[in-house]
Amino acid sequence: MRLLPEKIFDEKQVIVLDKSRKKITKRQTSNFYQILPFTTGKSDSIKNALSDWEKEIGAYSRRLLNVELSAKSFNTDYLLEGVLERVENQPEHEDEIHTFFSELLLQRDGGLNVTHPSMFMYIQGNPATKKKLGTFLADLTQHALDEGEIEKIKQVFKAGQNETLLDKMIVNLLPSLTNKEYKAEHALYSSLPIKLLGEDFVYLAEHPQYFLKEINNLLKYYLHYIVSQTTVKINNFETSNWNHPSKMYYTIHNETTVTSRRKTMNSGMGLLTSASENLFVHELTMAQLSCNSVNQSLENEKSKIMTYDEIFQHFTMLSDTDQVQFLKDIDLQTERILTYAGLESNVNDSQTFNEAAKQLFNAMKLTTPKEAQSRYGDHAKNIAKSHFTKRRGRLGYVLSLNQEMLILMCAVSCKNDRITFVELLERLSKRGINFDNESSTALLQLLEKINVIDKKSDSGEAQYVKPIL
Repeated sequence: MRLLPEKIFDEKQVIVLDKSRKKITKRQTSNFYQILPFTTGKSDSIKNALSDWEKEIGAYSRRLLNVELSAKSFNTDYLLEGVLERVENQPEHEDEIHTFFSELLLQRDGGLNVTHPSMFMYIQGNPATKKKLGTFLADLTQHALDEGEIEKIKQVFKAGQNETLLDKMIVNLLPSLTNKEYKAEHALYSSLPIKLLGEDFVYLAEHPQYFLKEINNLLKYYLHYIVSQTTVKINNFETSNWNHPSKMYYTIHNETTVTSRRKTMNSGMGLLTSASENLFVHELTMAQLSCNSVNQSLENEKSKIMTYDEIFQHFTMLSDTDQVQFLKDIDLQTERILTYAGLESNVNDSQTFNEAAKQLFNAMKLTTPKEAQSRYGDHAKNIAKSHFTKRRGRLGYVLSLNQEMLILMCAVSCKNDRITFVELLERLSKRGINFDNESSTALLQLLEKINVIDKKSDSGEAQYVKPIL
């Protein structure tokens, strides 16, 4: 295995040089599938997308079903007029009827009010956000699930199931969607979160009213789960295990006291924040290391960025001589980066893969504009802060879940099973949610409050959680 500098600088252009080839002008990963749907630009597009989330679900549904909506083809005024024409009313009640259906069908901004999952496909996105988050989740869903699993999700978005008479009337007035084949923009690094998302999504759809109420929260949580896990995993270099989620601890909003000794302080928002500060540099470092002779995707128009642990697995299979050569290749790349940045290139001879990778990472950290690093990493923190943190005085933001989100995640974790409270905690942990003893007690009290706890088992020792929905 050899590092391929011609790929790094010329073909894949991770590092773009000026015409004299003496200075770095740009750092990018645009010729690779994206790891995360972020950019370094000065933009609030991620924040805007989070605050207008139904548009992201619209993008998610259309990409899964391979259809598109023309911006000119759908007019909500036409829809309202069509419904009113089909409703019998007396002239003296015309204004009241118009107001009633206007409030029922349309949102305040004039968009469609979703009363059936099929209507999500008609929620148009803001061009400024480019529907990045919905696209990201759809790409990962297509990668991680088999055809049968994807078909179950598609069926949720199709008309015909659980429709009221009004739903049928509205759907019949909606324009036809046109077929479109979408190209994937993102690569999959762990299938576990998406497998769980698929299961939870389909289960939630079995409860139509609750689905419409909570689908926003479910998809937002899984976005946060994937982004936070990816951010933390990458920051651990080659030691990360992508088959199991890293432990991240949450508190519960209604806990009155959270101290600096709680697990969430070391393995919560602080962990995510510190990792996010390195996120862009890690991407650049992995993209360079991915320009190697075993990465067959380099021959494609878009290539996959290999994670540190993927590269390390190939490295361990090399002979001692080839390992030494690959370490020299990485060290030489580190020298090039420092030289092109006009810095002194005091590069040590690496003895291990970890030393070589960290030395290249540190060179990139030193030579990459701090503003770009900060803007890129802020997206991961902003997603967490949008719904999954609470400010705790001088402790700052800590990972935290409110009652609505807790009940949702417990409901999809239990599904139709009667399980022990301990098993519920294990199922939540698979979904990236961990609690220390204090938060576990607070969760148990909440579940008792909504009457889903069977106090004792037959043996009188365990507590059982009943299905919530």
